[in-house]
Amino acid sequence: MATTRKLVVAVDETESSQVAFLWVLHNLARHSDHIVIFNAAPYVGSQFSDADIANEYLLPSLASEQVAEAAEKEVTERSMSIVNRCLAKCQELGFSCEGEVVKGEPGSWIIDESERLDADVVVVGCREAGLITRTLFGSVGENVLHNALCPVVIVRPAEKLQDSLVTERSRNIVIAVDDSKEAAGAFVWALQNFCRVTDKVTIYHVHKSSVPSITSSVTGEFGIEDVYLTPDTTDEMEVKALTDSEKLVEKFMSYVSDESKISCQGMVVTGQTEEMICKGLVGLEADAVVLGTHEKGVVARTFLGSVSDYLAHESPCPVIVVKQKKDSAAKSSSHKHTS
Repeated sequence: MATTRKLVVAVDETESSQVAFLWVLHNLARHSDHIVIFNAAPYVGSQFSDADIANEYLLPSLASEQVAEAAEKEVTERSMSIVNRCLAKCQELGFSCEGEVVKGEPGSWIIDESERLDADVVVVGCREAGLITRTLFGSVGENVLHNALCPVVIVRPAEKLQDSLVTERSRNIVIAVDDSKEAAGAFVWALQNFCRVTDKVTIYHVHKSSVPSITSSVTGEFGIEDVYLTPDTTDEMEVKALTDSEKLVEKFMSYVSDESKISCQGMVVTGQTEEMICKGLVGLEADAVVLGTHEKGVVARTFLGSVSDYLAHESPCPVIVVKQKKDSAAKSSSHKHTS
């Protein structure tokens, strides 16, 4: 029997938000899932740190109580209308669903509600407009990516994205990996929760050159000393590191072959992590990229900093940031392919 997952989809008034919602229905949701359509808006007349939000929700200083109440009612009705349209679409396609309309700062509500509901995935649309997206990639973005207790999906509008709004199609899925248990957990999550038999999966690893400077510091008779490394030595180190990267990818590919019928290929590239991931997504015409988050490893050392921002704004496809839920983290970390 299929496991029921809770998918929290944050929506607002923008087209990008609606595209993200439709993307969920055609690419992530299963008919055994329960979808929560979520809309949050600040109280009218509140103090805002963002000028665009203030223009939409800040009342004139001399506004009467009646004007304030009318504005508050209008905002609430607009939010309910957005949520109800999404619920109608879910019901049309046979999905179990419910809607929530709340008042307050969107980022905090997204995190709090996803935790309260014990959500399995949170989905947010991204572009340079709309209540959620205008705040998501400032302090709120860091808050969601760092503090959400479940995988987060960021859907950016793109020309190719329209192709993914059709359920029955083969997709190109990129899973970025390194040698950490968290990357392995994200890999397993992708196979169990996102990938389909009809998909083509690319196991993608960014190799960072291990060649040191021509001298290296070691502990000698008189303390720390610099020793000269010959070109042959540095070449050997680089060849070994690259071979290790290739073996890592081969191990993930073997797991896909052993545990599923999904078509799979591997790629090892060398360069700056965020640039090479994005370049690979373009070249592979990827429909989505999956990454894990952790405290160590090639992807993680930069992912929650420059790489997350870079992919959020530059990725040509949806980005799935996987965080292991507490009850499943132990299981994935001990899996045979992480050894």
